[in-house]
Amino acid sequence: MTTLLLHLLRTPGLTGAFAPSSRYLASAMVRAAGEVSHVVELGAGTGPVTKALRGRLPKASLVVVEIQPRLAQRLRTDFGGLDVRQSSAHEVLDDLVFPGPAALVSSLPFRSLPQELREVTVASIERFLRRVPDSKLVQFTYLPRVPFEASAEFRWQRTDWVWRNAPPAGVWILQRGS
Repeated sequence: MTTLLLHLLRTPGLTGAFAPSSRYLASAMVRAAGEVSHVVELGAGTGPVTKALRGRLPKASLVVVEIQPRLAQRLRTDFGGLDVRQSSAHEVLDDLVFPGPAALVSSLPFRSLPQELREVTVASIERFLRRVPDSKLVQFTYLPRVPFEASAEFRWQRTDWVWRNAPPAGVWILQRGS
C-alpha cells in the first residue's frame, strides 16, 4: 500500500488509487475477461491483477503495461519472465495484433488521467477492439457509472460490484455492439 500511496502523491493524474486492488476485485476482473488466448493488462501498478491473471489464465499470452518506471521494474522483479512494457497504453496497443479473442484488462484511472492522454488511450482501445476479433475491455471504476464515454458502436455492461475493495468498485466490459 505504501508504494501506491507514494506514487499517488507524486503523480496523481497517473495513479488512481491509494491502495492496490483487492484479491476480490482482481478475481472479478479475471472472471470478466473469460477464457481468452491473449491478455493485455493496462496500468498494472503493483501487480494484484497480474497475479490473478497468471494464476487463472496460465495458458494465455500476457503483456503487462505500466507507464511508471519504478512500478514497471517492480513487476519485472516480482513476475520474472513476464512481458512487462514500461510505456503508455496507447503506444503498446497500437502495435499489437492477435488472431483471436483477446481481453484488455485495465486498471487505468480514466477519470483522473490528463484529458489528452485519456483521449488518445480511449481511441487506441477502440482501434484495438475493432482490429482484434471478439475482443473486449475489462475495466473497473469506483463510481457507479461507465468508466468513460465510448463511441456509439461500443456498449458498456457492468458485470459485477465488488464491495470487498477499498473503495468498492464496479467491473465493466466494453465490446462492439451488435
